[in-house]
Amino acid sequence: MPFEKSRNLALLIKISLITILIAFIYYPVFIWMWQRWFSADSYYAHGPLIPVVSAVLIWLKRKTLSEAHINPSNLGLGILIFGLLVYISSAFTRIYFTSAYSLFIVLLGLMLYFFGKQFTRVIIFPLCFLLFMFPAPVAFIEATTLRMKLFVAQVSVFIIQLLGVPALREGSTVYMQNTSVVVGDPCSGLRSLISLSALSILFAYIVKSSYTRKIALFLASAPISIGANVIRTTATLLIANSYGNAIIENKFIHEGFGLMVFVIALIGLFLTGKILGCRIVSKDS
Repeated sequence: MPFEKSRNLALLIKISLITILIAFIYYPVFIWMWQRWFSADSYYAHGPLIPVVSAVLIWLKRKTLSEAHINPSNLGLGILIFGLLVYISSAFTRIYFTSAYSLFIVLLGLMLYFFGKQFTRVIIFPLCFLLFMFPAPVAFIEATTLRMKLFVAQVSVFIIQLLGVPALREGSTVYMQNTSVVVGDPCSGLRSLISLSALSILFAYIVKSSYTRKIALFLASAPISIGANVIRTTATLLIANSYGNAIIENKFIHEGFGLMVFVIALIGLFLTGKILGCRIVSKDS
């Protein structure tokens, strides 16, 4: 028993020292993520919540983890070295995106090296969930936003035309009988899609259902998010045409529409889960 306690203490000291070392090495990456999370036009405002959720999920599995057989794997050392090489090469080229993802590789390698495959298998989802806190490259965000907002504008114009409102779209600008509206980046739906993707995969993880239905629930987040933004944009165009642009430029109303999109998307996600026959259960065993 004393030997077991001393071994556990030594392991705890090693993990603590490695944690401090990783925090020091990845300090520039953490600063970059923090800036992206809290920027005015952030697409990753949910970022700070992701590690908290992962920590809670791991804590909920504490009983299973205490019973897991610890058998350190040398495979973890290879993964760890690979992750550090990715970080070093990314640091030289100043590509923060790959630097951030190398952190996931390093953490995976450490888990396997110190605790083994069985232990790592138990926490693999909370570990992979951390991927949702890493911001995508700005170029990718801008290109995807442009494509999505043009699509949303096109569909919204088609809908209001069906409702009998004359409209013409040129790029992201919609011309109507009484006014014109520029469909901005927030109406693209990418921001809500990124957040809803994280929420949908978490929802799929905690529900009781087949893997096929879980995957279907996760994939449903894309059309649900885009559909919610089509509703928002269509409503915006109709209101602007009836009451003028001043009402949709009101900050309170604009933010209210943004909240409406997420509420509609959440309702759509839970309804999809209901249709698929998913039931919420505890994941601890």
